[in-house]
Amino acid sequence: MNILVIGATGLIGSHTLAALQRTGHHAIGASRKKPAGALATWKELDIGSLTDAQAWLPHLEGIDAVINCVGIIRESRPNDFQRLHQQMPIALFAACEQVGVSRVVQVSALGSQMHASTAYWRSKGAADADLLQRRLSATVVRPSLVYGDQGASSRVFTMMASLPLTIMPMAHSALVQPIHVDDLADVLVKLLTGTSPAPRELAAVGPRAMTIAAYIEALRAGMAWPPGRVLALPAVPARLLARCAELLPASALTLDSLRMLEQSADGSNTAETGAVCAILGRALRRPEDFAGPGQRARAICVWAFPVCRWVIAFLWLWTAYASWFGWPHAQSLDWLAQCGLPHAWGAPVLLAASVLDAAIGMTVLIARRAWIWPPQMALVLGYTTIMSLHLPQFWMHPFGPLSKNLPLLALMFVMWRLAANAGKQD
Repeated sequence: MNILVIGATGLIGSHTLAALQRTGHHAIGASRKKPAGALATWKELDIGSLTDAQAWLPHLEGIDAVINCVGIIRESRPNDFQRLHQQMPIALFAACEQVGVSRVVQVSALGSQMHASTAYWRSKGAADADLLQRRLSATVVRPSLVYGDQGASSRVFTMMASLPLTIMPMAHSALVQPIHVDDLADVLVKLLTGTSPAPRELAAVGPRAMTIAAYIEALRAGMAWPPGRVLALPAVPARLLARCAELLPASALTLDSLRMLEQSADGSNTAETGAVCAILGRALRRPEDFAGPGQRARAICVWAFPVCRWVIAFLWLWTAYASWFGWPHAQSLDWLAQCGLPHAWGAPVLLAASVLDAAIGMTVLIARRAWIWPPQMALVLGYTTIMSLHLPQFWMHPFGPLSKNLPLLALMFVMWRLAANAGKQD
């Protein structure tokens, strides 16, 4: 079969594409840009602009089945939900009906309805309703929370599991039913390629419903961490936090996502597992088996990398302030003179050093690139060398102003390599 996977670079789409290839089907990925190293046939499409059925027709030639895996958790531009979740899929489904595509699967979300309380759910629900009323062999799959090692929400949850104490809104009341992305991908492959009649709608859920706190504890157990504590953030500060988080473009925490958590407390976003297991032909993975000890280092890095970056940025900014405003200039100028600097150059060099330190601190805060770390290491090494030659007494200072540069250099080296690795993964 020739199967078009739309949104093939996302978590669900990429795993579905790989699962189709493993089973011997000709899977064609579709996204804005083909990933580096991708072996599958690819259609590079500006999917968000394909909101008319006629625009889809050339891309459906020779296609036997289509799966739409496009989904965003929050809008980066106004009307993104309507455009990507509703208008684009409806145009796609109309084109599939026109050319006679034999099988269509829509990956939606548990809780999606046309009259739901959030724009995310409503936009998904509108596309679902459109597909179900068409003369197509179609299934709407509504997954619960999906776990995958590369998934953004999964990284957040494994990060929380790596901490002995964490706090989260609705931690002990919101119910989720996590499913592993490999299980979900296998279900989607069977729906696309199976010969037995497929359901029109399917709740793709994991083996059991659980609170978010219980889910985090299950991930802890899988990664072989000792038990920890998960505290529930009260409603008022949770809403305030969500409002603030909405200002961050990459944050998945919004007032709408918080509202979806609140509404899940009644169990309405859980389901029986019988239908999923029947299609899968085996038991679902337990949440305790989602992440293993091999994920421990990655889970720690999710929080350790930004914390270390903020600390190093603070160090540079504080040094800039202390050098010019906090420490007596006479003492600083005397040290510069001992390093061989002419007296007339002392004040300008001190000012330039303070400005440079401040600029580095701001760069560390703003620029998340690997190239920012080698210049810092070179500068710290230069400071250390000059002071070692001209002010060696600081090696014996009880506060260790020079000896502390050694662990700082080691930390900067680690940050450099972690940033370089993150860049390659992106």
